[in-house]
Amino acid sequence: MNQRYFHPLKTVLRLAGLVPIAVTFFILTTPTAQAFVSQGHVWAGAGAANLGHAAPSAFGWWGPSIETGLVVDVSDFWRLTADIGASHHFATTDDDDEPIGPHTVVSGALGVRYALDIAIYVPYVGLAVAAHPLGPPSSASPNGEFLSFRGTIGLDYRKSRRISLGAAADLHAPMTEPSDFPHYSSIRLHIAYHFQRF
Repeated sequence: MNQRYFHPLKTVLRLAGLVPIAVTFFILTTPTAQAFVSQGHVWAGAGAANLGHAAPSAFGWWGPSIETGLVVDVSDFWRLTADIGASHHFATTDDDDEPIGPHTVVSGALGVRYALDIAIYVPYVGLAVAAHPLGPPSSASPNGEFLSFRGTIGLDYRKSRRISLGAAADLHAPMTEPSDFPHYSSIRLHIAYHFQRF
């Protein structure tokens, strides 16, 4: 006659395996809090951008940049983003005194952002796909990449109901040669105007 023994450790391990499933179910089925107000904001900023792959020295090839964009809230923490930007990298010389440049980068991007919007300071991370009519060079495309993946990290300070100030950094990886990451990067300070959609 076969007897089945109760093993407490096996039971605990089996139950622990259900925790990720339960947490996922809870997150997916929990309705959005009633406090959510559908908002968005437009922003504009300026900073500096670096052409990493084409840099003539270890310091990089920095140039001034400007950007503007739109962010639309789709839940308490998730946002959709759209932005355009440009940077200019002035002519310089490399370590062998060979002339390089100038080079201009123009881009537009669509992406998503996750923001911890629970206080007046709002940290966030984002992912986007960027298109570059005038692109940053990479090893696969010396004249400029057309598409890249972009990661963003930033922090906004909600100064008032309508205005926020912030800082962010973007890192790009070319789609044709992701190992060139980051082939283009930028840092910026920005100001935003917040509006209520409905």
